[in-house]
Amino acid sequence: MSPPKLSARSRTTLAAIRRRGSASRSELIRDLGLSGTAVFRATEELEAAGLVRSGETVATGRGQPSVMIHMEPDAAFSLGLSVMTDRADVVLIDLAGSVRARRQITLPGMPRAAMVDAAVSFGLDQMATVGIDRRRLLGMGVAVAGYFVGPSMVNPGRELEEWALVDLKEATERQTGLPTSVENIANAAALGERMLGVAARYDSFCYVNVAAGFGAGIVMNGTLVRGRYGNAGEIAGLFTSSGRATPNLMTLRDRLADHGIACSGMSDLITHFDPTWPGVDEWLAEHQESFSYLFGALRMTLDCEALILGGRLPRVLARRIVDAIDLPENHWPVRRERRAPPTVMDVASLEPELSGPLGAASLIFHQTLFD
Repeated sequence: MSPPKLSARSRTTLAAIRRRGSASRSELIRDLGLSGTAVFRATEELEAAGLVRSGETVATGRGQPSVMIHMEPDAAFSLGLSVMTDRADVVLIDLAGSVRARRQITLPGMPRAAMVDAAVSFGLDQMATVGIDRRRLLGMGVAVAGYFVGPSMVNPGRELEEWALVDLKEATERQTGLPTSVENIANAAALGERMLGVAARYDSFCYVNVAAGFGAGIVMNGTLVRGRYGNAGEIAGLFTSSGRATPNLMTLRDRLADHGIACSGMSDLITHFDPTWPGVDEWLAEHQESFSYLFGALRMTLDCEALILGGRLPRVLARRIVDAIDLPENHWPVRRERRAPPTVMDVASLEPELSGPLGAASLIFHQTLFD
């Protein structure tokens, strides 16, 4: 279906309701800094579009009771497809951001057309199973591991040859008839973590995505920072140019193999990871300095609330890395006994294979319904 045409005020209001799950009109007035009349009109517009419903009246302090506004989760759906060098996943989410279904759809050779078809067929089948009209599917977000060379064109690793240097938005829309939004994996993972993970606590953060490669997604004041070409957060080059080891799961797999631990691929490593494996401590010793250097550079450059370590890195390993971060400022003289306000160091809470497709799916809602 075509998404309803909403005013800017209503889009902002809908996003605020989704963040809370449900919200009273009094809460929306406080959250958005709008007048009561403006919030009333926005929620009326959203209810007329079938996106929210008015509920019970609740007491909110000393003023008049306020009506609760609830999301209508089944009003709209979105698909998210994440494509990495060794794995592809698809999720179906509803308007409230809940994951209604998910599946791994990896195919040998990572053929683009076949995987796009598989993702769309999966989503439509899942909707049909619970009796939801397919016209409520607003579109599909596609996240690919690679850097942008054009508005919807990425340059991924050699394993994703069919995804390389193609206008993915145009090609996917032509194939499926669905509106499509394209992003890189790190940016999508940052959005996914903000939707349902630990990053929901922060308005400004940098999500460090460790997988077969290395990248980051930056969110400032609730908005994804993409940069001029979409490549903000392509931080892997910092290590090479500074002579430091680049940490990623490929080097971890190599180090484990040196100690007789054979993993068939990244997914196998993640699924069966054991922090006591021989080679893990050695890998950490080799790369901890790189993580400390990176987190220090990001802290000083971005001045955000939190730096979050995630991607496909096993969470128990991410916690060890974060707990051992040694920021450069720890070794500087303290001026007037005061340091700059600290940045939180945190670990992603979503499971490694979920944040990418979840964030990709959210792109469609932000493109059509949310600010």
